[in-house]
Amino acid sequence: MEREGYVSLWVGEFDSQEKLDDYLDIEFTEDGDALLSEFEKDFSIEYDDIDFREAVYFKQPPATFQETLKGFSYDDIITTRFTGQYAKDLPHIFNTVVLLYNFKYDGGSALAKGGANQLRYIGGVCYR
Repeated sequence: MEREGYVSLWVGEFDSQEKLDDYLDIEFTEDGDALLSEFEKDFSIEYDDIDFREAVYFKQPPATFQETLKGFSYDDIITTRFTGQYAKDLPHIFNTVVLLYNFKYDGGSALAKGGANQLRYIGGVCYR
């Protein structure tokens, strides 16, 4: 659900940037109505404003979680908060990060798998 000043984090493993892009892609009908992306379907998200989404696939994953979030919006704030609150929940190996800003995920699905690709919800923090 939309929540100003909040960011939700997913991490996972994808085969390529193309696979991640396809997973996040929102298609439209001839009438201009948005169809849910696979990401939205998997996590029962009804609204994913792509203007408030950042997603990165790393060919070579950074060595630490702190390095992973470097360069994302509000990285100085969210890195500390995610590390402090969710360090025990972070998988050791992942090459994909998805952040939804102004969004607090409260769905029931924590993990989505599709072939060799998977994405796991970690949690959310305030970034303001």
